[in-house]
Amino acid sequence: MTHEPNAVVIVGAGAAQQRFDDPALAVEAGALMRLALERAADDAGSRALLDAGDVLLMPRGTWPYANPAAIVAPWNPALRSIVADIGVLQQTLLSRACAMVADGSADVALVCGGETKYRALRAQIAGTLTTDTATHGTPTERLEPAHEILTTEEIARGLPVPARQYAIIDTALRRAQGLSPAGHVELLAQLWAGFSAVSARNPDAWSRTEIAPSALSEPSTANPMLAWPYTKLHCSQWNVDQAAGLIICSAATAERHGIPRDRWVFAHTGVESNLMVPLTRRADLHRSPAVAVVGEAIRQHCRIAPADVAHLDIYSCFPAAVRVQMAELGLTGHRPLTVTGGMTFAGGPLNNYTLQAVATMVGVLRADPAAQGLVTNVSGMLTKFGASLWSCAPPAQPFAAIDVTGDAAAATALAQVDPSFRGRAQTLSYTVACDKGTAAQGIVIGETPSGARCLVTTTDAELMADMMQNDWCGRSIDVDGAALIGTGA
Repeated sequence: MTHEPNAVVIVGAGAAQQRFDDPALAVEAGALMRLALERAADDAGSRALLDAGDVLLMPRGTWPYANPAAIVAPWNPALRSIVADIGVLQQTLLSRACAMVADGSADVALVCGGETKYRALRAQIAGTLTTDTATHGTPTERLEPAHEILTTEEIARGLPVPARQYAIIDTALRRAQGLSPAGHVELLAQLWAGFSAVSARNPDAWSRTEIAPSALSEPSTANPMLAWPYTKLHCSQWNVDQAAGLIICSAATAERHGIPRDRWVFAHTGVESNLMVPLTRRADLHRSPAVAVVGEAIRQHCRIAPADVAHLDIYSCFPAAVRVQMAELGLTGHRPLTVTGGMTFAGGPLNNYTLQAVATMVGVLRADPAAQGLVTNVSGMLTKFGASLWSCAPPAQPFAAIDVTGDAAAATALAQVDPSFRGRAQTLSYTVACDKGTAAQGIVIGETPSGARCLVTTTDAELMADMMQNDWCGRSIDVDGAALIGTGA
Protein backbone atom coordinates (compact mmCIF):
# COMPACT_ATOMS: atom_id res chain seq x y z
CA MET A 1 0.00 0.00 0.00
CA THR A 2 1.32 3.44 -0.89
CA HIS A 3 1.63 6.29 1.58
CA GLU A 4 1.37 10.07 1.40
CA PRO A 5 4.55 12.12 1.95
CA ASN A 6 3.03 13.73 5.06
CA ALA A 7 1.89 10.41 6.54
CA VAL A 8 2.88 10.37 10.23
CA VAL A 9 5.29 7.67 11.39
CA ILE A 10 7.10 6.67 14.54
CA VAL A 11 10.61 5.87 13.36
CA GLY A 12 12.25 5.36 16.74
CA ALA A 13 11.09 4.08 20.11
CA GLY A 14 13.24 3.65 23.19
CA ALA A 15 12.81 2.67 26.82
CA ALA A 16 15.20 3.13 29.72
CA GLN A 17 15.12 1.63 33.19
CA GLN A 18 17.39 1.49 36.21
CA ARG A 19 17.05 -0.32 39.53
CA PHE A 20 19.71 0.41 42.11
CA ASP A 21 19.23 -0.13 45.82
CA ASP A 22 21.99 2.44 46.32
CA PRO A 23 20.43 5.71 45.11
CA ALA A 24 23.88 7.19 44.57
CA LEU A 25 24.28 4.87 41.57
CA ALA A 26 21.02 6.02 39.94
CA VAL A 27 20.72 8.92 37.52
CA GLU A 28 18.06 11.60 37.85
CA ALA A 29 14.83 11.58 35.83
CA GLY A 30 16.05 14.03 33.21
CA ALA A 31 19.07 11.89 32.42
CA LEU A 32 16.91 8.76 32.18
CA MET A 33 14.54 10.51 29.77
CA ARG A 34 17.48 11.69 27.69
CA LEU A 35 18.74 8.11 27.53
CA ALA A 36 15.32 6.93 26.34
CA LEU A 37 15.38 9.49 23.52
CA GLU A 38 18.91 8.47 22.56
CA ARG A 39 17.79 4.84 22.43
CA ALA A 40 14.85 5.88 20.25
CA ALA A 41 17.29 7.52 17.84
CA ASP A 42 19.48 4.41 17.84
CA ASP A 43 16.35 2.34 17.23
CA ALA A 44 15.71 4.43 14.13
CA GLY A 45 19.36 4.13 13.12
CA SER A 46 20.14 7.85 13.17
CA ARG A 47 21.22 10.12 16.04
CA ALA A 48 20.83 12.97 13.53
CA LEU A 49 17.11 12.81 14.25
CA LEU A 50 17.76 14.27 17.69
CA ASP A 51 19.45 17.31 16.16
CA ALA A 52 16.62 17.56 13.62
CA GLY A 53 13.96 17.59 16.33
CA ASP A 54 12.20 20.93 16.43
CA VAL A 55 9.68 20.28 19.20
CA LEU A 56 9.83 18.28 22.44
CA LEU A 57 6.59 17.16 24.07
CA MET A 58 6.57 15.84 27.64
CA PRO A 59 4.01 14.89 30.28
CA ARG A 60 4.95 16.43 33.62
CA GLY A 61 6.10 14.03 36.29
CA THR A 62 7.09 14.38 39.92
CA TRP A 63 10.50 15.75 38.90
CA PRO A 64 11.27 19.37 39.88
CA TYR A 65 12.55 20.83 36.62
CA ALA A 66 11.21 24.28 35.74
CA ASN A 67 12.40 23.77 32.16
CA PRO A 68 12.84 20.02 31.56
CA ALA A 69 13.98 20.47 27.95
CA ALA A 70 17.22 21.95 29.26
CA ILE A 71 18.31 18.62 30.74
CA VAL A 72 16.44 16.21 28.47
CA ALA A 73 17.61 17.78 25.20
CA PRO A 74 20.64 19.94 26.04
CA TRP A 75 21.96 19.70 22.48
CA ASN A 76 19.38 22.24 21.27
CA PRO A 77 18.78 25.24 23.58
CA ALA A 78 16.32 26.69 21.05
CA LEU A 79 14.12 23.59 20.99
CA ARG A 80 10.41 24.33 21.37
CA SER A 81 8.97 22.45 24.32
CA ILE A 82 5.42 21.59 25.34
CA VAL A 83 4.82 20.24 28.84
CA ALA A 84 1.44 18.79 29.84
CA ASP A 85 0.50 19.00 33.50
CA ILE A 86 -0.90 16.04 35.43
CA GLY A 87 -4.58 15.83 34.51
CA VAL A 88 -3.89 16.27 30.79
CA LEU A 89 -4.20 13.06 28.80
CA GLN A 90 -0.96 11.62 27.51
CA GLN A 91 -2.96 11.04 24.33
CA THR A 92 -3.22 14.82 24.01
CA LEU A 93 0.56 15.04 23.62
CA LEU A 94 0.71 12.14 21.19
CA SER A 95 -2.07 13.59 19.06
CA ARG A 96 -0.47 17.02 19.18
CA ALA A 97 2.88 15.66 18.04
CA CYS A 98 1.30 13.71 15.18
CA ALA A 99 -0.88 16.64 14.10
CA MET A 100 2.12 19.00 14.05
CA VAL A 101 4.02 16.59 11.83
CA ALA A 102 1.00 16.08 9.58
CA ASP A 103 0.38 19.80 9.02
CA GLY A 104 4.06 20.63 8.63
CA SER A 105 4.40 22.80 11.75
CA ALA A 106 7.02 20.32 13.00
CA ASP A 107 9.51 18.31 11.00
CA VAL A 108 10.60 15.94 13.75
CA ALA A 109 8.73 15.69 17.06
CA LEU A 110 10.40 14.20 20.11
CA VAL A 111 8.08 12.81 22.78
CA CYS A 112 9.37 11.54 26.09
CA GLY A 113 8.58 11.17 29.76
CA GLY A 114 9.84 9.35 32.80
CA GLU A 115 10.18 9.02 36.55
CA THR A 116 12.78 8.06 39.13
CA LYS A 117 10.52 7.45 42.12
CA TYR A 118 12.37 4.25 43.01
CA ARG A 119 15.56 6.30 43.34
CA ALA A 120 13.71 8.69 45.66
CA LEU A 121 12.25 5.80 47.67
CA ARG A 122 15.64 4.17 48.16
CA ALA A 123 17.08 7.52 49.28
CA GLN A 124 14.26 7.90 51.80
CA ILE A 125 14.90 4.40 53.16
CA ALA A 126 18.63 5.13 53.40
CA GLY A 127 18.06 8.52 55.03
CA THR A 128 19.98 10.30 52.28
CA LEU A 129 19.14 13.05 49.83
CA THR A 130 19.13 12.93 46.04
CA THR A 131 19.87 15.95 43.92
CA ASP A 132 18.39 17.06 40.63
CA THR A 133 19.95 19.47 38.17
CA ALA A 134 18.60 23.01 38.45
CA THR A 135 17.13 24.35 35.21
CA HIS A 136 16.27 27.87 34.16
CA GLY A 137 13.54 29.25 31.97
CA THR A 138 10.14 27.76 31.22
CA PRO A 139 8.61 25.53 28.53
CA THR A 140 7.46 27.20 25.35
CA GLU A 141 3.94 26.03 26.12
CA ARG A 142 2.24 24.48 29.11
CA LEU A 143 -0.97 22.45 28.89
CA GLU A 144 -3.26 22.45 31.93
CA PRO A 145 -6.50 20.58 32.71
CA ALA A 146 -9.60 22.74 32.38
CA HIS A 147 -11.34 21.55 35.56
CA GLU A 148 -10.76 19.75 38.85
CA ILE A 149 -10.99 15.96 38.94
CA LEU A 150 -12.36 15.75 42.49
CA THR A 151 -15.16 17.57 44.30
CA THR A 152 -14.75 19.15 47.72
CA GLU A 153 -16.89 16.42 49.26
CA GLU A 154 -14.87 13.63 47.61
CA ILE A 155 -11.66 15.07 49.04
CA ALA A 156 -13.13 15.54 52.53
CA ARG A 157 -14.93 12.20 52.67
CA GLY A 158 -12.24 9.69 51.86
CA LEU A 159 -12.02 9.70 48.06
CA PRO A 160 -8.86 11.64 47.17
CA VAL A 161 -7.04 8.30 46.85
CA PRO A 162 -7.40 6.75 43.37
CA ALA A 163 -7.51 3.13 44.64
CA ARG A 164 -10.65 3.91 46.62
CA GLN A 165 -12.50 5.51 43.72
CA TYR A 166 -11.57 2.70 41.35
CA ALA A 167 -12.61 0.10 43.93
CA ILE A 168 -16.02 1.77 44.14
CA ILE A 169 -16.29 1.74 40.33
CA ASP A 170 -15.34 -1.94 40.26
CA THR A 171 -17.92 -2.89 42.87
CA ALA A 172 -20.59 -0.96 40.95
CA LEU A 173 -19.63 -2.89 37.81
CA ARG A 174 -19.71 -6.13 39.78
CA ARG A 175 -23.28 -5.34 40.79
CA ALA A 176 -24.27 -4.47 37.21
CA GLN A 177 -22.80 -7.75 35.98
CA GLY A 178 -24.60 -9.79 38.63
CA LEU A 179 -21.46 -11.13 40.27
CA SER A 180 -21.20 -12.16 43.90
CA PRO A 181 -18.44 -10.56 46.00
CA ALA A 182 -16.54 -13.86 46.03
CA GLY A 183 -16.94 -14.29 42.28
CA HIS A 184 -15.72 -10.73 41.81
CA VAL A 185 -12.56 -11.34 43.82
CA GLU A 186 -11.80 -14.44 41.76
CA LEU A 187 -12.42 -12.60 38.49
CA LEU A 188 -10.01 -9.82 39.52
CA ALA A 189 -7.37 -12.39 40.45
CA GLN A 190 -7.63 -14.18 37.10
CA LEU A 191 -7.56 -10.91 35.14
CA TRP A 192 -4.49 -9.55 36.92
CA ALA A 193 -2.67 -12.88 36.83
CA GLY A 194 -2.97 -12.70 33.04
CA PHE A 195 -1.33 -9.27 33.06
CA SER A 196 1.51 -10.55 35.24
CA ALA A 197 2.11 -13.40 32.77
CA VAL A 198 2.68 -10.87 29.98
CA SER A 199 4.96 -8.81 32.21
CA ALA A 200 7.08 -11.88 32.93
CA ARG A 201 7.85 -12.08 29.18
CA ASN A 202 8.56 -8.35 28.75
CA PRO A 203 12.29 -7.54 29.02
CA ASP A 204 11.45 -3.90 29.84
CA ALA A 205 9.04 -4.76 32.67
CA TRP A 206 9.72 -3.67 36.23
CA SER A 207 8.63 -7.09 37.53
CA ARG A 208 9.40 -10.26 35.60
CA THR A 209 7.69 -12.52 38.17
CA GLU A 210 4.46 -14.23 37.20
CA ILE A 211 1.86 -14.05 39.98
CA ALA A 212 -0.62 -16.87 40.58
CA PRO A 213 -4.32 -16.00 40.95
CA SER A 214 -4.31 -17.35 44.50
CA ALA A 215 -1.65 -14.82 45.51
CA LEU A 216 -3.86 -12.03 44.17
CA SER A 217 -7.15 -13.15 45.69
CA GLU A 218 -5.89 -13.56 49.25
CA PRO A 219 -4.49 -10.57 51.19
CA SER A 220 -1.18 -11.17 52.92
CA THR A 221 1.57 -9.30 54.70
CA ALA A 222 3.30 -8.75 51.36
CA ASN A 223 0.03 -8.02 49.59
CA PRO A 224 -2.18 -6.16 52.08
CA MET A 225 -5.70 -4.98 51.42
CA LEU A 226 -5.69 -1.31 50.35
CA ALA A 227 -9.26 -0.56 49.31
CA TRP A 228 -11.61 -3.53 49.38
CA PRO A 229 -11.63 -5.57 47.16
CA TYR A 230 -8.24 -4.24 45.97
CA THR A 231 -4.99 -5.44 47.46
CA LYS A 232 -1.62 -3.83 46.82
CA LEU A 233 -1.09 -6.02 43.76
CA HIS A 234 -4.23 -4.67 42.12
CA CYS A 235 -2.78 -1.16 42.09
CA SER A 236 -0.42 0.65 39.74
CA GLN A 237 3.24 0.47 40.79
CA TRP A 238 4.63 3.98 40.48
CA ASN A 239 7.80 3.51 42.53
CA VAL A 240 9.79 2.79 39.40
CA ASP A 241 12.69 4.34 37.50
CA GLN A 242 11.46 4.19 33.91
CA ALA A 243 11.40 6.44 30.87
CA ALA A 244 10.29 6.20 27.26
CA GLY A 245 11.10 8.19 24.15
CA LEU A 246 9.47 8.36 20.73
CA ILE A 247 10.64 10.04 17.52
CA ILE A 248 7.80 11.03 15.19
CA CYS A 249 8.14 12.52 11.72
CA SER A 250 6.57 12.41 8.26
CA ALA A 251 7.24 9.66 5.77
CA ALA A 252 9.06 12.19 3.59
CA THR A 253 11.33 13.18 6.47
CA ALA A 254 11.99 9.53 7.29
CA GLU A 255 13.03 8.93 3.69
CA ARG A 256 15.23 12.04 3.70
CA HIS A 257 17.06 10.74 6.77
CA GLY A 258 17.42 7.28 5.27
CA ILE A 259 15.33 5.52 7.92
CA PRO A 260 14.62 1.98 6.70
CA ARG A 261 10.99 1.34 5.82
CA ASP A 262 10.79 -1.57 8.25
CA ARG A 263 11.27 0.86 11.16
CA TRP A 264 8.18 2.90 10.31
CA VAL A 265 5.00 2.59 12.34
CA PHE A 266 2.17 4.73 10.97
CA ALA A 267 -0.14 6.76 13.18
CA HIS A 268 -3.70 6.11 12.01
CA THR A 269 -5.61 8.24 14.49
CA GLY A 270 -5.60 9.69 17.98
CA VAL A 271 -8.96 10.18 19.70
CA GLU A 272 -9.68 11.78 23.05
CA SER A 273 -12.47 12.88 25.34
CA ASN A 274 -11.67 15.63 27.83
CA LEU A 275 -15.03 15.53 29.56
CA MET A 276 -14.52 15.84 33.32
CA VAL A 277 -17.32 14.47 35.51
CA PRO A 278 -16.40 13.59 39.12
CA LEU A 279 -17.34 10.09 40.22
CA THR A 280 -20.14 11.07 42.60
CA ARG A 281 -21.85 13.06 39.83
CA ARG A 282 -21.99 10.16 37.37
CA ALA A 283 -25.46 8.66 37.02
CA ASP A 284 -23.94 5.26 36.20
CA LEU A 285 -21.00 4.57 38.49
CA HIS A 286 -20.01 1.45 36.55
CA ARG A 287 -19.85 3.11 33.14
CA SER A 288 -17.67 5.47 31.14
CA PRO A 289 -19.67 6.40 28.03
CA ALA A 290 -16.69 8.42 26.78
CA VAL A 291 -14.83 5.14 26.20
CA ALA A 292 -17.57 3.89 23.88
CA VAL A 293 -17.64 7.24 22.08
CA VAL A 294 -13.87 7.12 21.51
CA GLY A 295 -14.17 3.54 20.25
CA GLU A 296 -16.88 4.53 17.78
CA ALA A 297 -14.76 7.42 16.48
CA ILE A 298 -11.92 4.98 15.82
CA ARG A 299 -14.30 2.64 14.01
CA GLN A 300 -15.63 5.42 11.82
CA HIS A 301 -12.24 6.91 10.93
CA CYS A 302 -10.24 3.70 10.57
CA ARG A 303 -12.98 1.25 9.56
CA ILE A 304 -12.09 -1.12 12.36
CA ALA A 305 -13.72 -1.62 15.75
CA PRO A 306 -11.42 -1.74 18.78
CA ALA A 307 -12.55 -5.32 19.47
CA ASP A 308 -11.18 -6.34 16.06
CA VAL A 309 -7.71 -4.82 16.53
CA ALA A 310 -5.03 -7.51 16.76
CA HIS A 311 -2.84 -6.02 19.51
CA LEU A 312 -4.11 -4.13 22.53
CA ASP A 313 -2.67 -2.25 25.45
CA ILE A 314 -5.58 -1.28 27.65
CA TYR A 315 -4.72 1.31 30.29
CA SER A 316 -4.42 -0.60 33.53
CA CYS A 317 -3.91 1.60 36.58
CA PHE A 318 -6.50 -0.54 38.41
CA PRO A 319 -8.69 -3.48 37.37
CA ALA A 320 -11.76 -1.21 37.14
CA ALA A 321 -10.09 0.81 34.39
CA VAL A 322 -9.57 -2.36 32.35
CA ARG A 323 -12.97 -3.85 33.12
CA VAL A 324 -14.92 -0.71 32.24
CA GLN A 325 -13.00 -0.36 28.97
CA MET A 326 -13.69 -4.01 28.17
CA ALA A 327 -17.41 -3.46 28.68
CA GLU A 328 -17.55 -0.21 26.70
CA LEU A 329 -15.38 -1.43 23.81
CA GLY A 330 -16.85 -4.92 23.55
CA LEU A 331 -13.62 -6.69 24.49
CA THR A 332 -13.40 -10.14 26.03
CA GLY A 333 -10.95 -11.56 28.51
CA HIS A 334 -10.06 -14.43 26.17
CA ARG A 335 -7.24 -12.51 24.51
CA PRO A 336 -4.23 -10.51 25.75
CA LEU A 337 -5.26 -7.03 26.84
CA THR A 338 -1.73 -5.72 27.25
CA VAL A 339 1.60 -5.84 25.43
CA THR A 340 3.62 -4.65 28.44
CA GLY A 341 2.07 -6.52 31.36
CA GLY A 342 0.26 -3.50 32.74
CA MET A 343 0.93 -0.85 35.32
CA THR A 344 1.09 -3.11 38.39
CA PHE A 345 3.73 -5.41 36.96
CA ALA A 346 5.46 -3.76 33.99
CA GLY A 347 5.50 -0.46 35.89
CA GLY A 348 3.31 2.62 36.11
CA PRO A 349 5.54 5.70 36.05
CA LEU A 350 3.33 8.65 36.94
CA ASN A 351 1.83 10.36 33.89
CA ASN A 352 4.03 8.40 31.51
CA TYR A 353 2.80 4.82 31.18
CA THR A 354 1.12 5.41 27.81
CA LEU A 355 4.47 6.36 26.25
CA GLN A 356 5.97 3.15 27.66
CA ALA A 357 3.09 1.21 26.12
CA VAL A 358 3.46 2.87 22.71
CA ALA A 359 7.20 2.17 22.73
CA THR A 360 6.48 -1.51 23.38
CA MET A 361 3.68 -1.56 20.80
CA VAL A 362 6.12 -0.32 18.16
CA GLY A 363 8.17 -3.49 18.54
CA VAL A 364 5.07 -5.69 18.54
CA LEU A 365 3.84 -4.19 15.27
CA ARG A 366 7.21 -4.39 13.55
CA ALA A 367 7.07 -8.13 14.24
CA ASP A 368 3.53 -8.30 12.83
CA PRO A 369 3.56 -5.60 10.13
CA ALA A 370 0.12 -6.26 8.65
CA ALA A 371 -1.61 -5.90 12.02
CA GLN A 372 -2.87 -2.89 13.95
CA GLY A 373 -2.29 -1.94 17.57
CA LEU A 374 -4.51 0.04 19.93
CA VAL A 375 -3.13 1.86 22.97
CA THR A 376 -5.61 3.45 25.38
CA ASN A 377 -5.08 6.14 27.98
CA VAL A 378 -6.97 7.26 31.09
CA SER A 379 -6.56 10.41 33.17
CA GLY A 380 -8.03 10.91 36.61
CA MET A 381 -10.64 8.51 37.98
CA LEU A 382 -11.73 7.16 34.61
CA THR A 383 -12.34 10.86 34.01
CA LYS A 384 -10.74 11.47 30.63
CA PHE A 385 -10.11 8.87 27.98
CA GLY A 386 -7.99 8.61 24.86
CA ALA A 387 -6.77 6.02 22.39
CA SER A 388 -4.42 5.77 19.43
CA LEU A 389 -4.27 3.30 16.56
CA TRP A 390 -0.96 2.31 14.93
CA SER A 391 0.27 -0.05 12.22
CA CYS A 392 3.26 -0.69 9.95
CA ALA A 393 0.71 -0.57 7.12
CA PRO A 394 -0.17 2.96 5.94
CA PRO A 395 -3.61 4.29 6.89
CA ALA A 396 -6.41 4.33 4.34
CA GLN A 397 -6.94 8.01 5.07
CA PRO A 398 -4.69 10.67 6.62
CA PHE A 399 -4.01 10.81 10.34
CA ALA A 400 -6.66 12.68 12.28
CA ALA A 401 -6.56 14.00 15.83
CA ILE A 402 -10.19 13.73 16.91
CA ASP A 403 -11.72 15.32 20.01
CA VAL A 404 -15.05 13.75 20.97
CA THR A 405 -15.62 15.67 24.21
CA GLY A 406 -18.95 17.03 23.01
CA ASP A 407 -20.24 13.62 22.01
CA ALA A 408 -19.06 12.15 25.31
CA ALA A 409 -20.92 14.86 27.22
CA ALA A 410 -24.11 14.12 25.30
CA ALA A 411 -23.77 10.41 26.12
CA THR A 412 -23.03 10.85 29.83
CA ALA A 413 -25.93 11.06 32.28
CA LEU A 414 -25.37 13.16 35.41
CA ALA A 415 -26.60 12.96 38.98
CA GLN A 416 -27.10 15.60 41.63
CA VAL A 417 -25.25 15.35 44.94
CA ASP A 418 -26.82 16.27 48.30
CA PRO A 419 -23.89 16.66 50.73
CA SER A 420 -26.12 17.47 53.71
CA PHE A 421 -28.75 14.74 53.27
CA ARG A 422 -30.17 13.17 56.41
CA GLY A 423 -32.31 10.08 56.33
CA ARG A 424 -32.42 6.70 54.65
CA ALA A 425 -30.60 6.00 51.37
CA GLN A 426 -29.75 2.97 49.28
CA THR A 427 -26.18 1.82 48.71
CA LEU A 428 -25.02 2.07 45.10
CA SER A 429 -21.40 1.10 45.71
CA TYR A 430 -18.79 1.11 48.44
CA THR A 431 -15.30 0.27 49.61
CA VAL A 432 -13.33 -0.05 52.81
CA ALA A 433 -10.05 1.86 52.90
CA CYS A 434 -7.33 0.03 54.79
CA ASP A 435 -4.12 1.09 56.51
CA LYS A 436 -1.47 -1.64 56.36
CA GLY A 437 -4.23 -4.16 55.78
CA THR A 438 -6.43 -2.99 58.67
CA ALA A 439 -9.84 -1.49 57.96
CA ALA A 440 -9.70 2.28 58.54
CA GLN A 441 -12.71 3.88 56.81
CA GLY A 442 -15.84 2.58 55.13
CA ILE A 443 -16.97 4.72 52.20
CA VAL A 444 -20.40 4.47 50.59
CA ILE A 445 -22.01 6.24 47.65
CA GLY A 446 -25.75 6.07 48.12
CA GLU A 447 -28.92 7.23 46.43
CA THR A 448 -31.50 9.26 48.35
CA PRO A 449 -35.27 8.95 47.87
CA SER A 450 -35.16 12.00 45.55
CA GLY A 451 -32.59 10.31 43.31
CA ALA A 452 -29.70 12.50 44.50
CA ARG A 453 -26.36 11.11 45.62
CA CYS A 454 -24.88 11.04 49.09
CA LEU A 455 -21.30 10.25 50.03
CA VAL A 456 -20.84 8.96 53.55
CA THR A 457 -18.17 7.35 55.67
CA THR A 458 -17.78 5.32 58.84
CA THR A 459 -15.00 4.12 61.10
CA ASP A 460 -17.24 1.68 62.96
CA ALA A 461 -15.32 -1.62 63.07
CA GLU A 462 -18.43 -3.81 62.91
CA LEU A 463 -19.86 -1.97 59.93
CA MET A 464 -16.54 -2.09 58.07
CA ALA A 465 -16.14 -5.81 58.75
CA ASP A 466 -19.65 -6.43 57.47
CA MET A 467 -18.94 -4.42 54.31
CA MET A 468 -15.98 -6.69 53.51
CA GLN A 469 -17.86 -9.91 54.32
CA ASN A 470 -21.27 -9.28 52.78
CA ASP A 471 -22.78 -7.59 49.77
CA TRP A 472 -23.84 -4.06 50.59
CA CYS A 473 -25.00 -3.09 47.11
CA GLY A 474 -28.69 -2.26 47.38
CA ARG A 475 -28.63 -2.19 51.19
CA SER A 476 -30.49 0.56 53.02
CA ILE A 477 -28.28 2.88 55.06
CA ASP A 478 -28.97 5.62 57.59
CA VAL A 479 -27.19 8.86 56.75
CA ASP A 480 -26.46 12.05 58.68
CA GLY A 481 -24.61 14.43 56.36
CA ALA A 482 -21.16 12.95 55.89
CA ALA A 483 -21.72 10.13 58.37
CA LEU A 484 -22.95 6.60 57.82
CA ILE A 485 -24.67 5.95 61.14
CA GLY A 486 -26.17 2.53 60.53
CA THR A 487 -28.02 0.23 58.20
CA GLY A 488 -31.75 0.01 57.64
CA ALA A 489 -33.82 -2.91 58.76
